[in-house]
Amino acid sequence: MLKYFISLFLILNSLHVFSQEEIIKDSIIKSKHGLKIGIDFGKQIRMLTEPEYKGLSILVDYRLHDKIFLVFEFGSEDKLVENEILNFNTKGKFYKIGTNYNVFKNLNDLQNEIFIGLRFGNSKFDHQLNSFKIYNLDNYWNQNLVEQQSNYNNLSASWIEFVVGFKAQVINNLYMGINLKVNRLINKVEPDNFKNLFIPGFNKVLEDSNIGVGFSYTIQYQIPFFKK
Repeated sequence: MLKYFISLFLILNSLHVFSQEEIIKDSIIKSKHGLKIGIDFGKQIRMLTEPEYKGLSILVDYRLHDKIFLVFEFGSEDKLVENEILNFNTKGKFYKIGTNYNVFKNLNDLQNEIFIGLRFGNSKFDHQLNSFKIYNLDNYWNQNLVEQQSNYNNLSASWIEFVVGFKAQVINNLYMGINLKVNRLINKVEPDNFKNLFIPGFNKVLEDSNIGVGFSYTIQYQIPFFKK
């Protein structure tokens, strides 16, 4: 997976270099400071391939220091989960806040990032159970399928998220990137007779595990405020 990240970074970096005009560089290189606003378009791609999924995520980051960025993300997800045992819907909203640290040393006027980051995430959501199956040795009349709608509302979860990824400036002030996330649940509210198998913003929850993983593809436009 890492080699694909690196290859994509090199391609995006090359696009930026080729788009630059030949200009005389100052002896002191100035970095842009501004607000980047965009989306995780991986969710839009997922909507095309998974009709049972809907999602939107808005990304905002601001450069506090030469290497440090304040990051905020908020969004919503609606997903139908269907397997050999359960059929249920999960719908909810989430937010994440944290920082990125850019470990990449840019040359000249490039504004690319290879970063590591840390987030706190929180989600509020509801489950709607549509049907489930129970274990029954006498299955002659298909008694093990129970179609019974139950609603579990006002649920919540919070987690810590470790992020590694990169962003490349493809044209002036327009950035594209990809990142990998590893999540660790620190708190959750769930019904006594049902598990939080999917949490908006966190992704799939593995049984008997508080660890989750995910990735995102981002596109952002920077509103530059000043250079220093």
